[in-house]
Amino acid sequence: MTLKELVKRTPFLFFAFFLGLGIWLARFLGEQFLPFSWIPVAVVSILFLYILYTSRFFIRYRSRWLPGACFYLLLLLTGVYLAVFYRPIRIKNSFRVECTARVIEANTTYSGFHSYTVEPRRLKADTIVSDFRTMKWRLIVEPSDSLLMPLARPGNLVKLCTSISGHEKPSNPDTFDYGKYLFRQGISGWGFVEKEQFRLVKKSRLQGIRGYMNEMRGKTMEIYRKNGIVGEELQVLSALTLGERGMLDDEIKNWFIHSGAIHVLAVSGLHTGIIFLLVNWLLDLFLPKRNRVRVVIVVGVLVFYALLTGGAPSVFRAVVMLSVIQIGGYSQKTSNVYNLLGVSAFIILLVHPMSLYHIGFWLSHLAVAGIVTFYPVFVKVYSDRNLFVRCLGDLAAVSLSAQIGTLPLSLFTFRAFPTWFLLSNFFVLPLVAPILVLAKLLVVFSEFRFLSLMLAGVLNDLLGFMLGVVEWLDSLPYSYARGLWINELSVWVLYLGIIAFMIWYHTRLRSLLKGTLFLMLIFMIIVHLDYFRKSQTTAFVVFDVKRQNVFGMIESGQGIIIADTTTTDRQIDFACSGFFARNSFNLKRMILSDCWNEKAEAMVCSVGNRQFLVLGNVNVNKLEFQTKPQFESVVFSGNVKGNVAEFLSQINSKLLVVAKTCPPWCIKNWQDEVDKSKVEVHLIAEKGAYLFN
Repeated sequence: MTLKELVKRTPFLFFAFFLGLGIWLARFLGEQFLPFSWIPVAVVSILFLYILYTSRFFIRYRSRWLPGACFYLLLLLTGVYLAVFYRPIRIKNSFRVECTARVIEANTTYSGFHSYTVEPRRLKADTIVSDFRTMKWRLIVEPSDSLLMPLARPGNLVKLCTSISGHEKPSNPDTFDYGKYLFRQGISGWGFVEKEQFRLVKKSRLQGIRGYMNEMRGKTMEIYRKNGIVGEELQVLSALTLGERGMLDDEIKNWFIHSGAIHVLAVSGLHTGIIFLLVNWLLDLFLPKRNRVRVVIVVGVLVFYALLTGGAPSVFRAVVMLSVIQIGGYSQKTSNVYNLLGVSAFIILLVHPMSLYHIGFWLSHLAVAGIVTFYPVFVKVYSDRNLFVRCLGDLAAVSLSAQIGTLPLSLFTFRAFPTWFLLSNFFVLPLVAPILVLAKLLVVFSEFRFLSLMLAGVLNDLLGFMLGVVEWLDSLPYSYARGLWINELSVWVLYLGIIAFMIWYHTRLRSLLKGTLFLMLIFMIIVHLDYFRKSQTTAFVVFDVKRQNVFGMIESGQGIIIADTTTTDRQIDFACSGFFARNSFNLKRMILSDCWNEKAEAMVCSVGNRQFLVLGNVNVNKLEFQTKPQFESVVFSGNVKGNVAEFLSQINSKLLVVAKTCPPWCIKNWQDEVDKSKVEVHLIAEKGAYLFN
């Protein structure tokens, strides 16, 4: 297949590529480009129309590429314009604000904290905030002590007082950039609000389709509760049917992640496909295959379901693809699945350009591409076997195909792999369809008490069995392989190799096989170079983790974390996992109390030929050393007393690192004296984590 034939068969893949390339290029443009971003689009549009009109009469055959080139340039510039136009206002510096805002999204996490997305209406700030009415903020609100305090709902007006932060550099190395994530979600800033600083002012409904859908989701949740679905079963059901994953307990979420069944809880193409098949099966009883009313009903139900579940990119992709398939069936025209993927990506990027940066957008498309590409290959192995073998083979083939399509990106993003994913798909996937069908029937027949209770009982049993399966899979040995991170270049090389291999499989062109082998060689070289880099890495880190002591060391690629017993695994994973995944082979955790000296005052961390002194609650005037010490830096992590400036001069340390666990009054006692000396001070609270690498 030549490139020209490929373009003819999958034009929307190339449309989506150039539109996405323009969105990606827009990241290098500043906000000052916004007033002029439409000019290149207008100029190229006029040029394209002119060339398209004159090409019939004046352009020779050899120059027929001009309209196509101009059209792709127009798509690229359109991507740039859309990305700049939909980009939220960037908040560069944090500011304190007291304001009234309207809630547009509201969620409650299992831990009890409330997450609100709000639009500010009136505000008082300690600095000038321009265009604040066009902003959106994400607020994390501390739960109230009183159960009588009503929660804010979408459409309500609230009054709050907090500090709003924008897109700031992360305080820990290689950690998740929450500010950038929110910015790409269309949210300008975020803040934590104490319970005393947040109150409901006025109850009102959110207008439009979004308000109606929020009400529908709330009524559906109430139906579940009234019929006895509570606790863990309600958490799973709300995530599976409504996309409400904020209610999930961390332990339950880990069960699904470690078992490889987390995609079941992410409302996606699997759930949309089940709804699509169910609606078509019901319509087969009343309407013929080729009927306009049938097309309208199916597409309408799919769109309604997408809006009800929050309009996630994976659901939107499935709705677009299935709608095109339904319309194609009506017109008796077959569709190329790769082109359908291009249609889905193109429409999603047109509607929401920042979806390009959403991991769900890529995983959903890559999973479908993997199934379409590799499933037919696997089917040939068992297609002549009996029905039971074919059913098991189909489950395994679909799972393997989707994993192949998403594996490189998953390893880069999540740095882990669920080893028992095939077992989870055998036991968990068959439960999804009956759970979805029973949940919909429960909502429809909720007024019939006996029938609704019977349906809810079966639902509870199925959900309980699903929870039992994922808990068992999580308990199996080596259920979740961690530390499998690969770098960005490896991801690109792997995907190019997969594409080249599959094209060779269908065309048998020897050059493509050679190209695949060459790409695999490049991948092995990249992996070995990364292995060598890690083996030579030596580092010491004082992480910024709230009011917790977390120290990290890497010696020849071996990682060690020293932390307080009160520091949770989630805090360590959020702050430290990215750094250790990129720079070490494995990670060992140690308790800080086991590392102190006999008096629990100090410890020495040795990395390579460098030493770092960490002090807790100690009087430095009473510290004694057998030999003259040579420390790269000194870390204060507790209430340090005594003559600090003289102590630092005695040990010849030129750098003082002050952790967040060092009390503010302690810092005031010696800060003036240290400032007069030549010792550099690194305050974790102001400058973020300290890294010696």
